[in-house]
Formats: sequence, structure tokens, C-alpha cells
Amino acid sequence: MHLSHAGAFEDPASTLAGVTTVGPSESPPQAVRAHHVHNGLVGIAIVVLVVIGAAATFFGLAATTSSVAQDKIQQSLAPFYLPPSGWQVRPPGSLLRSEILPNPPKGSLGWRILYSTQRANGAPAVSSGLVFAPRGAKGSTPAGRPVVAWAHPTVGMGDACAPSRSTHPGSGIPGLVDFLNAGWVVTATDYAGLGTPGVEQYLIGNAEAHDVLNSVRAARHLPRAFAGSTVGLWGHSQGGQAALWAADLRSYAPELSVVGAAAAAPAAELPALISHQWSTIYGSLIGAEVLVSYPDTYGDLRLTTVSSRSADSVAALANRCLTQAGIDIVISKVFGRSSLLSRNPEVDGSWRAAISANTPPVPQIPTLIIQGLTDPIVLPGTNAAFLERSCRAGAPIQGAFIGALGHMKAGKAGAPLAFTWLQQRFGGVAMTSTCGTRLPVRPLGISTN
Repeated sequence: MHLSHAGAFEDPASTLAGVTTVGPSESPPQAVRAHHVHNGLVGIAIVVLVVIGAAATFFGLAATTSSVAQDKIQQSLAPFYLPPSGWQVRPPGSLLRSEILPNPPKGSLGWRILYSTQRANGAPAVSSGLVFAPRGAKGSTPAGRPVVAWAHPTVGMGDACAPSRSTHPGSGIPGLVDFLNAGWVVTATDYAGLGTPGVEQYLIGNAEAHDVLNSVRAARHLPRAFAGSTVGLWGHSQGGQAALWAADLRSYAPELSVVGAAAAAPAAELPALISHQWSTIYGSLIGAEVLVSYPDTYGDLRLTTVSSRSADSVAALANRCLTQAGIDIVISKVFGRSSLLSRNPEVDGSWRAAISANTPPVPQIPTLIIQGLTDPIVLPGTNAAFLERSCRAGAPIQGAFIGALGHMKAGKAGAPLAFTWLQQRFGGVAMTSTCGTRLPVRPLGISTN
């Protein structure tokens, strides 16, 4: 879910309303109204495409070479992502394959990794990812180095969208250099099914948590990484949800000591978020992946109950990487095509149950929520609602709302705060909750419209 730009950026639905509204006594002729609407839509398209390009560049996804060259790069990488024989019987977190990255940050080592993990139902799966560590023994102790487990935001479900397959692996990990300079190891899962066989279980909490925690287990098999068992979780958007779930499922990997979770603009209150965004451009971008992953995970869900699109067209959109998917959606809107979702999933009982089942529970360990106040994708009110729900339950949680900050830059802008916060957790400093302080935005409930 990372399509925004720092600063305010209006929801296209509200912008369209502004473009098309005229006074009853001054309605222009139909042709003039159509001209105004078309110009307005084109303007929106230009702005959104610029924003998408900025997001893609930030996350290392921009096409810096020709499509032919990109295809050759992906073909050369493909053999690495094929699981070796016998992988199904390897314990979760087993390192199946690794290779050194050629250009890691200065003073560090980097690896591309393939490791065993599990789907939401416990079935064996394979995920790829990245590991970075300082060179030499800097920061290492007999117990090993602290580990930051990074969980990335939405990038698209196609194999080429996997961050470890990008032309600049690691460029989309906010705070990476600071973490390495502090002597920490950094892991970065791609999530199973993204770049590896199977369907990515997008916004499926248990599956993402397994992938995040097993990336740490796999890193501990790299002798030169000196990865220890003390872990801090860090994620953005989809990855924020993954970090919150990994914190809740830390008993899944009891050998790891998970000391805290920092999440920037997390997709935490899924029912409220999806119910308010389903008919927007952002809902179409996020919705394609949800419409693929949820029916694949839950056999009772039907695409036809919430969308009039064919399964093939939805899958084709979901498998496009962020930039191209955004372009397709904007062009579709410019030419008047309806939203991907034709019905609010929250009004369908089966979809509502699945969405609720993947909404993170209140935290049991120190947790930091970072949220921009002008985020048009993960609406600030949804995370205000998560904080309110968590505080009501007595959870150890802090909320940090950062002024006029949109969605795409939330991870980058929040990284210095996350770094200091994780440093305190690694140092055993007690966290002070912000519960009891006034929220800067009204908590957002579920919409049934």
C-alpha cells in the first residue's frame, strides 16, 4: 500500500466530486461538462502517475533499464528462486540457498537468501529475502548481534516485484544504513509466493508473520552475519501489519526474543480501512491482491460476491508491479471504468469474517505506531482506532503522528524514530505508553456504504 507522496494528496473520489459539482442554475451544456470532467480526470491521472513514479523510485522498483534488459535480469535470477529437492521436510527457517550481493552498503555484507517457511495453515512454503550485516565482528557478542526484521509494503504479486529481485536490493529498507552502523543485522523477507512458487498470502496475518520470523531463523544460519536471538520488528503498510502479527505470534519461534514492533502506517484496522477505501483508486490497487490471496486462502470466499471483474483480469492486475498496476488503474478511471470492487466486502458475511480474522490483535509487547496525518491510503483515523482499541485493553503501545506526511514516505520519515525506539528496546529501556494522551484525529469506524 505505498502509493502516496509526502504531504496532502486528495482521494480521487473527492477530487472528482469537486470537478463535477456545479450549481443548479448554471449547469453547462453536456459537451462542456464532459470536457471539464475529462480534463479533471486527466489532471488526476497525471498527479497519480507522478506519485506512483516517486514511490517506485523510492522502493528501488523504477525501470532504469529497458524491458528487454529487465527480462534478462529476471531470467538470470530465476534459478536461485527454485526450491531444491527435499525442501518440504526441512524445518521452518532452514536456509536453503544463499548468495553474496555485489554492492551492499559500505562496510557491510549482503546476501540474497532462500529459506523454508509456512503458509497460514502450517503447510510448508518457500520464501526469498535479503540479509545484511556489518563486516567483521562489529556489534557481535557471544549471544550474537541484535536483528531487525524488516517487512516491506505492497509491491505487486508478480515474481519480478519481489524486493530481492530489484536492481538495487536493500534500497527500499528505511533505516538500513543506521541499523548496520549500530552493529545490527537486518533481514528482509519477500513473503512466500512473491518471487517463489505459490500465491503470496497478501494481508494474511499468520502467513506474513511466519515469513518474517523465519527470515531471522534463516539469517542465523549465515556464519558471517553473527545474527543473535534478540529481535526487533520493523514494517511499513502491508509490512506494518506483518510486523504486528509477528509480534503476536512470537511464540511460533520461541528461541527468538522479540522485544518490540515498530510499524509505519500499518494496515492494522482492516475492517475500517477496507470499508472506507474499497471504491477508491487505492482500493483498486490494494483490492486486486486481496481478491487473489483471500479466496486462495479461504475456500468459502467468492470473487463474484464483491467484484464484477473476471478472475483472470483481477489476477493480471495483481501480478503487475506497483508502477504498472497504478498506471493501468488510473487509465481505467480516466476512461470511466468502474472500481475493481463493486461491493463493500464488509457487507458480505464471509468476506467480513476473513478480514476480521486478519486484523492484528492488541499488542502484548512494546509497540510503536507511526502515522502521517495526510495519508490518503492508510487513513490516519484507522490507526487512531487501533491505538484506541489497544489502549482500552491496557496494551504497551506508543503512537507517533507526524504532521503533513502521506503514505509513501511514512517508512522513510519514520525510520529515525524507529531506530531510536528499537535501540531503546535492545538496551532494555522501559517504554512509556502514550495511552491517555489525546489523539490528533478521530478514530475511524467501519463503513457499510
